[in-house]
This record gives sequence, C-alpha cells and structure tokens, in this order.
Amino acid sequence: MPNLARVLTGAAAAVAAGLLAVSPASAARPSSSCDTTGAYGSADWTWLDGSAIIHVTLTSVDTADDSRVAAVQLYTLDNAGHSHEWPWRFNKGGAGSSRTWETDLRDGRGIVRVGVHAAAFNDAGYRTLCGSGSVRNPYF
Repeated sequence: MPNLARVLTGAAAAVAAGLLAVSPASAARPSSSCDTTGAYGSADWTWLDGSAIIHVTLTSVDTADDSRVAAVQLYTLDNAGHSHEWPWRFNKGGAGSSRTWETDLRDGRGIVRVGVHAAAFNDAGYRTLCGSGSVRNPYF
C-alpha cells in the first residue's frame, strides 16, 4: 500500500503543478463587440506584437428580418492616433444567420488599439452602424 500512496501523491503533485503552469495561450483572448438594429458584430484575437494581431475571429450575426445584410469590420488605431478601417465582412445568410471569418492583421504603423464596427446594409449603403470601444495593445 505505501507504493500506491506514493504514486497517488506524485500524481496529485503533477496535476497541481500543471494547473499552476497555465500558459498565456490559454488565457482569455481580447475581444470587442457591438450591436445595432439588424446586426451584431464581434471579434477576438491574439496580440503578436506592437504591429500585428493573429488568430482574429470575426463574427457577424443578422438579427432582423429586414432585407438588410449584416456585416462586421475591425478598426485599428496606430501610434499616431490614425485609424485604419479594415474591409467589411458581409453575412448574406438572412435573418438569424451567423457567419465567422478567420484572419491575421499586420500594420507597419503599429496597432495600438483594436475595435469592431457592425452594420446592417442595404443597396444604398449601411443604414445602421455601431462601434465598440477599442482594446489597448499591451505591447504599448
């Protein structure tokens, strides 16, 4: 029996050590979202450094049966405070549909902050729009 106790004690110590050694990759990813009439948009990502975000997941949800197309867009702010609006991603699936895209972004001017826009578009352009607060890059 003493050998079994030693094995169990060693296994418990190994599990405890594993729990204490949580890697940064398992930490919560930064995220941003907003919603407006007819559309919800969100994004989460991993900071790579001061000029890149990777493993970006963008999601657009069409929240109204209104013949509009829901869309999501990231915006970033550089070191000088200039904004960069990245391309819109359109969810053409109709009311209740959700669409997700994966990408990486790099901006040589730096990425100091990241946020998201969501909008409901018709043929004339967007009819409703929201913008989230931005999340600060910890590398700055």
